[in-house]
This record gives sequence, structure tokens and C-alpha cells, in this order.
Amino acid sequence: MAVISFLSAKCAPGVTTTVAALAALWPGPVLVIDADPDGGDLLSGWAGPWLVDGHMGADKSVVSFASSTRHMTAIPAEGLADHVQLVLSSPHVRLLSGVTSRAQAQAIGVEGWRRLASAAVELSTSGEPDVLVDAGRWGAQTPWPLLSDADLVLVGVRPTLRHVTATLPLVDALRESVAAERIGAAVSVTTSREADNVAEALGIPVGVELPDDPAGARMFSDGSATHPVANRRSPLVRTASTAARRLHHRVNPHSSTRPEPHSDATQAARRALVATSTGGQ
Repeated sequence: MAVISFLSAKCAPGVTTTVAALAALWPGPVLVIDADPDGGDLLSGWAGPWLVDGHMGADKSVVSFASSTRHMTAIPAEGLADHVQLVLSSPHVRLLSGVTSRAQAQAIGVEGWRRLASAAVELSTSGEPDVLVDAGRWGAQTPWPLLSDADLVLVGVRPTLRHVTATLPLVDALRESVAAERIGAAVSVTTSREADNVAEALGIPVGVELPDDPAGARMFSDGSATHPVANRRSPLVRTASTAARRLHHRVNPHSSTRPEPHSDATQAARRALVATSTGGQ
């Protein structure tokens, strides 16, 4: 399996919504890591309904992981077990929620992100879940270990001059620590031609292309996607379903099966993901 990290330069290209939508429609077990150093929105947004009703909590997060492993170096995959939570709308998904302030991100530091990257890589190479990382916006506190150790890094961008101009320096920075073939664009567009134009301008291929669908995006950004598979009228849901399958196959080319979220194969793999991560259910 694989680690796929997403980040953006600035503006609002929809990275967090992209991660949530892909995870919800992912064709197998997946762990989502909210590593946005400016403050994660996946728990309060996408998983908001279950945070409010007490099925999920803010006490399990990258902060609790970093604190509990602060005296360690390399972290086995089992080190994640006590810190991830089930996303009730998508039973094949576990979430490691993010920081709530920049101060918490500073406390985690490079070493904390490195420990998290170590655990995520081991988890993904164990043959169990894929890992999707929301690394937020590029900046001084960017969690670089989760980018340099990823199998694929996708840069969120929209087809506008200011988005492309802001993203060019980020692509250059990524090329210093990530192999060129592991860098791509996650583009929110109206037409495929726009995606091609963005890719040409940035000099990287399109990794994910999702529609500009504000109503569909709100289902994931504001916690109303309680049953995303049922929302087939949404262009975002339809496209994300196809994009998730294609991306899964790209990073797992030798996978013989691509189970649907509720298949027996996925249920078995989900149990193996982090067997003790049932807190809040």
C-alpha cells in the first residue's frame, strides 16, 4: 500500500476537501492523517457531526501521538493504534486528527513529524491500509518528513494565474527532497483542458482532477456527508469515486483486488488496520 500526501501553496485550492472526498470513496481501508500545522479541519469539519455527539473526540490526534512517542525514534505502526478514530460515515476510514493551533504544531516539531512519518510508512508497507495525509499549506512549519517519505505528493491548485504563480515555488521546493516522478497536481477544475493547462504551467502531471462543485464540497468540509456513497448526484462524489479507484490502482499497481468499502476483504483489512483503535465508538 502507499502514503499519499497533499499540500498547497496558499489561497484555498480545496486540499482538505479533496482528502476527505477521496478517503470517503477509497476502494479499501485507508488512514487519513491531518497534518496541517496551521490547524486541522478534518475532525471539526468532515467528522463534525460525530465530534458534536461524542462519538469522536479531540483528545486523540497527532498531538497525543507526538506526546506519547516523544522518547522514541522510529515508531512501529502499532504506535498509531491509540490515537486514531473510526469515521462513522465511512467505516473503512480511520482518522488521526490534527492540531488546533500553531503552538501545538511547534511543540510537535520536525522530530514529531518524523516519528509520525515512520509509523505511517510502516503501516502502509505492512500490506494493510493506504495513508492519505493533509499537510496543509506550505510554510515554515510544513511537516516535511510526511512529504519526503511519501510515495506520492500531490499539490492542490486551481486553474487561475494567482494559484499557479503561488504554486511554482512550492513545486521547486518539493523537487529538492522528492523525486520528480512522485510529484503531481490535485486540480479543482471545470474542464480537463484547464487541468492540462495547469500541469503544463507547473511542469508536473495531473495526479487527481476533481470538479469545481461548491455544494458537493460542503458535504465534506462542513460535515454533512454522513452517507457520501448515497450522494451520487453530486459531481464531486461521482468524480471522486472514480479518482479514488484510479489513484489507488496507481499507487498499488500489483494489487489483485480493489474491494468496495463494505466488502468482506475490506472488513478483514480494516480490523487489521489498528485493532485497538475503537475509542469513541
